[in-house]
Amino acid sequence: MAMSLWSAILLLILVCPIVRTLEEKRIRGLLNLERDLLQNLLEYAQKLEEKISLINSSLEDYFDDIDEAKRDPEEYLSNPLNAFRLIRHMHQDWVSWQVYMEEKVGPDQVAQIDRLLPQLPQKSAFKKAAKEVHSLTQFYGYEPASLVAKNERNSSLHLSPLDCYQMGLELYEEHDYLGAAKWLKVAAEHYTLSKYSGLYDLLGAPRWQVYRDLARALFKLNRESFNDAYATALRLNSQNVHLIQEVGQTELLSLRDPMEPILDPEPSPSVLERHCRGGISQGRLKCELNSWVHSFLEYAPLKFEELSQDPYTILYPGSIYESEMKHVEHAFEQCPPNVQFELMKGVTGCSISDGYSPVLKRINGRILDMTGVEETWKTFFIVEYAQLQAFEPFNLLRNSTKFPQLNVMNSEDIEATVLIFLRDVTLGGAITMPKEDLFVQPRRGNVLITLQHKELATTICPNIAGSGLVMIKFILKKEE
Repeated sequence: MAMSLWSAILLLILVCPIVRTLEEKRIRGLLNLERDLLQNLLEYAQKLEEKISLINSSLEDYFDDIDEAKRDPEEYLSNPLNAFRLIRHMHQDWVSWQVYMEEKVGPDQVAQIDRLLPQLPQKSAFKKAAKEVHSLTQFYGYEPASLVAKNERNSSLHLSPLDCYQMGLELYEEHDYLGAAKWLKVAAEHYTLSKYSGLYDLLGAPRWQVYRDLARALFKLNRESFNDAYATALRLNSQNVHLIQEVGQTELLSLRDPMEPILDPEPSPSVLERHCRGGISQGRLKCELNSWVHSFLEYAPLKFEELSQDPYTILYPGSIYESEMKHVEHAFEQCPPNVQFELMKGVTGCSISDGYSPVLKRINGRILDMTGVEETWKTFFIVEYAQLQAFEPFNLLRNSTKFPQLNVMNSEDIEATVLIFLRDVTLGGAITMPKEDLFVQPRRGNVLITLQHKELATTICPNIAGSGLVMIKFILKKEE
């Protein structure tokens, strides 16, 4: 059976999660664990500061005695009290200082981190996260170099050079040498630019090692530039015997069995990738005031933008008030378990009747004014989606058992679908119809309406930051 474009979008929206899922709890657990670890490290640093403060104050006392003795050493030591104090310092204090220096600082904090370490994410979680990041950067065409900002915290798309280094190592381990070379090159070139780079030797690897790993990836790609990377590594660590031996071996291998270099392929994004990147031209938008659909609009016309004539798609910007959206969000948060649904991981929602509150009745009435119809399906679907991969709502709809009426409904039964955006999605998460060259970025308070007479391929682009929150409404054809 044919299914309308907005039926698919409805389903898409239904997928977004309202309930606090296990995934959300896991993320909160990781954040809480990170806070516990940071607090423990802070307490450890405070213990170190206490020890340093005690040493510094003692040094001042000792140096005061030395400075006094320097003025006239013979007179100073001729005083038996001074001589006794000096001999006592040397006989007793330095033994005690040795014991104090050997004492462990913050044993309670060290024990605490021992208890917390087993709760840290395992390698499988890291590999999954790295795969998702690499997949997103490829889908949206982000180059690793564009993600490493000198002013690190001011960019919502940021990875540190150490992050890039670990990404490169992970791709190298997966035998993706093209990807590994890109990430390792960026890491090597930016390793000392970060104000946090002093920690990189401690937490990751020294810079020479980054260049060595870059050289290994380039060697796998048969690129002569591996020699330059090795040369830089040697310059940074010229006494490393193992590195010297490795360089010699790779040079011999490259001379003995030269091969054509493996170059980066020319970028060839798919139609979907181009659309999700916003790389389409929708032509000139037509903006008008709707004062004719309903008599009420003669007194309070609504501004709308005509996005497409086939299928006829219009956008009403800022047509839902802030107070109304907060009311809907509260209803979403308080959604009873019996009307919650999850169509796939990362896509959950809540179905709410039009009669739930006067606010929803008012919104439904405004939808009727916008479309000029007399009847809507009596249910709103509030959906939250946070997918890291593009997905098609039609597939979700066909596989859904939660709403059997949607499965059997013909496209001829639906005159239009309405999508109300309750949350901005600034990075990813756009709705696109590739064949129709339609691309809509969610903006809080906007209302998107599509009237269609055929099933349309609709895709939700991967989320990069945050999650989308939308409200769906079907508009049914009036029975003859």
